Amino acid sequence: MNRAFDPGRGERPAYRLSKVLGVLAIVASGVAGEFGAGINFVAVQSLGVYPAVRDLVPLAMLVTGLVVASKTLLYARFSAAMPRAGSAYVWIARGLNLPAGFIASFLWWISVTAAMGFIAFAFSTFLGQAFIAIGLPGHVLMTPAGRLVIGLGAIWGIFAIHASGVRHYGRFVTVLLGVIVLTAAVIAGFGFATPPGRFVSLVGSRLHLVLAPPAHPQSGTLGAFLSVCTLFVFAYGGISAAPALGGEARDAGHTMPRGIVLGWLVAVVLYTVVTAALFHAAPWWAVLGLIRSHHAALATAPGLIGIVAPRWIGVIVDFAVALIVGKTLAPQMMITSRILFAWGEDRMVPARFAETSGRRVPVAALATTAGLASLFLVQSVFVGWALGVIVRSLSLLIVWLLVALAALNIRFSGRFRGTAWTAGLARSPWVLAAAVVSVPITLVLIAAVSVLPHTPLVFQPLFQSAVAAIIAAGLVLWARTRAATRGESLADIALRVPVE
Repeated sequence: MNRAFDPGRGERPAYRLSKVLGVLAIVASGVAGEFGAGINFVAVQSLGVYPAVRDLVPLAMLVTGLVVASKTLLYARFSAAMPRAGSAYVWIARGLNLPAGFIASFLWWISVTAAMGFIAFAFSTFLGQAFIAIGLPGHVLMTPAGRLVIGLGAIWGIFAIHASGVRHYGRFVTVLLGVIVLTAAVIAGFGFATPPGRFVSLVGSRLHLVLAPPAHPQSGTLGAFLSVCTLFVFAYGGISAAPALGGEARDAGHTMPRGIVLGWLVAVVLYTVVTAALFHAAPWWAVLGLIRSHHAALATAPGLIGIVAPRWIGVIVDFAVALIVGKTLAPQMMITSRILFAWGEDRMVPARFAETSGRRVPVAALATTAGLASLFLVQSVFVGWALGVIVRSLSLLIVWLLVALAALNIRFSGRFRGTAWTAGLARSPWVLAAAVVSVPITLVLIAAVSVLPHTPLVFQPLFQSAVAAIIAAGLVLWARTRAATRGESLADIALRVPVE
């Protein structure tokens, strides 16, 4: 081994995760992290934000998935070279420098943790609506007390699954993958089987609402198309749940890249087919008519299927979608707990976060993540806004950009010559191409989402990210001081390949 990546001086505990997961669990984790509110709600509701996109929504979903291929390739190749818990944090810290990796991953970590609180909050809404559909008092679940109880139950139930061992997590997300595929098949089946005229007729008879195409139809505009693509980039953000398993996969150098690529491919196919089916049954002008007539609740995947399918099918889809949305907590907890674990290994936070239980799971990291998510849930219930949710999209792009820059640095910097783990990355023309393509894509998207029009400064993504970055920089200074007391520097830590 090259001396630059020697484990370092001093005793460092060999924290070990359980390497038991195969390709299917990796695929399932990635798809479970992606297939949720993005396809069931955002895909249809995007017309309300960008009506000029018109009938190009399904194409935008496909094109966005193809654009994300560059990110997928980067993550797959890095996972082959260095499959570790913490994934992008570890790659950026070693490929660029440790402070950059920590600050970027801190933005990502806090935003995903906050998103967990919001998902737990939203889960009660979907579950309550499903109960109302079968005549039960689901409105009780949508009261503040009901949201709190249901949300806390979801968060700590997912915690219990994680704490019982990563093998159980793998089984859980694999079952959820089956639910996702079956639900997508039902939606696609009814969507493609329903002529637009029948959908319009059913809306008219049930809602007494007249939906008609525009008198002078026009094609969707390029500007609206690109804006919708930007919106959909974040629907594909859950693929990061797959690389988080890098420390817990069998033969990770081979299974991780296969699982990441297959997970992305499954997500692209499911997203595109479901979106195309929904807009086959409900033309864009009909969906826009529902939104503008204050029936936006029906402008969703379960809402549209509820109109055209038999009632019992609609009820099953309602419960399935509630489960699909709520299950996002599981991969999100995987991502955030493993980032915290990786920080603990590098002593960026107290080392106890890198300790594992008898079942080889980082319980302290899991409990901290679940506890913070619970606080964000409380804030969502009683305040209506959760700190950090607003920066999630920006943090995803920043991490993607820095992974691409790390790949370029590995390719062209002399300090990586002769290091074993970077050899494949430095030689691969595909990695170079993916990195080069990723830089302008992420810069354009970062510029698009950094500042929101007509939004107070305190709620701006750029402002929120700056606040989180300042906190992260303070933690970097703390870690640097602690490292100096041990006779080392952050640069020394970044030279070590983490144990697993």
